[in-house]
Amino acid sequence: MTQQPRRLGYRFGIILNTTLGNKTRYLNFRKYAERDASIDFEWAPVSHYGPDPDSRPWRFLPAGLRMRLFVLQQTLPVMRRLDQFDAVMVHLFEADVILPLRRLFKKSPLLFSSTDSAPIVDRANYPLYPDDLKKPVWRQKLRLAIDFWQIRNIDHFVPFSKWGGDILEKGCGAPADRVHPIHVGIDLEIWPRLVRTEMPVGRVKILFVGGDFVRKGGDLLLEVFSARFSDVADLHLVSRQAPQALPPHAYAHRDLNPNDGRLRELYATSDFFVLPSTADLIAWGYIEALSCGLPVIGTDTGATRELVRSGQTGLLIPVGDAGALASAMQTLIDDPALRQRMGHNGRELIEEHYSAAVNVPRILRVMKDAVDQRRQVPR
Repeated sequence: MTQQPRRLGYRFGIILNTTLGNKTRYLNFRKYAERDASIDFEWAPVSHYGPDPDSRPWRFLPAGLRMRLFVLQQTLPVMRRLDQFDAVMVHLFEADVILPLRRLFKKSPLLFSSTDSAPIVDRANYPLYPDDLKKPVWRQKLRLAIDFWQIRNIDHFVPFSKWGGDILEKGCGAPADRVHPIHVGIDLEIWPRLVRTEMPVGRVKILFVGGDFVRKGGDLLLEVFSARFSDVADLHLVSRQAPQALPPHAYAHRDLNPNDGRLRELYATSDFFVLPSTADLIAWGYIEALSCGLPVIGTDTGATRELVRSGQTGLLIPVGDAGALASAMQTLIDDPALRQRMGHNGRELIEEHYSAAVNVPRILRVMKDAVDQRRQVPR
């Protein structure tokens, strides 16, 4: 009997959330993933924003159910062809529930869950979003039960941070060999290293980038800036939700898109970056700022410590602490040499740990190795 040749190519289905900051992650992942000629991809980018809900065929259903159906409709390019894939990567709650259910009947494809969040096993020490704070106790318990069930029925996890990986392992009991913390990273081909050789003279330029303006701490930043710094600095706010009424020397940019050239120009011409978020897991804004050699003022939430290393790449402050925010801003305004040193360290950190050109192939290697192991192909 003639031995059949081993199939060494791969077919991967990718379902990724593209809402807000996740759009950048999707663009970077897809760009570098498609450079791998050994993989055939099927993509299902999912946005939670779209046509008027009342114009959809299911407009008579409750709003929450309409949204779920709208989201799931966008996953169909992958969902309807599951039998054709070696592995499927998911960053979407709805698909993260449906695919493990399918495992009751079919063991393929391999399932990879990739997300910035982690199960909320310790509410006291978790950066809870406003929606999480509003949920009744029964919903909190139900969601945690679903999370633990998913962990038992998903093959591998690719969290964005070590912080998320630690929760999966230590808080949820996921086996260490199934948890691979790798952030997709930033596209350094379009965010090149900037040369900052001269100390800036005159007014200091401060930058804030955050889609969810209030959750990202934009209101606190405006309050502190207006009270303390409008005479010596300019504040640029990149957010569609920035308020219309702004104090003197504060400017809003409401029409910038992910990886926008105008956004890169703002980073390139700013002196430092501030994001006093009330609840963040690992903010894209920190990565973009550090890649441009900007020191960062951030809040100690989620995995922020992995990026904002206090005294090295920026300054960490407690959530909601206006005094600490003002003190940190004053420190960076007064010390251009410190800003330059922190900015240099930040760029080094990004090049070493958060380059999409390096990290996307690492993620794909994890997926390939798992497929090879299932096929019993020697590495």
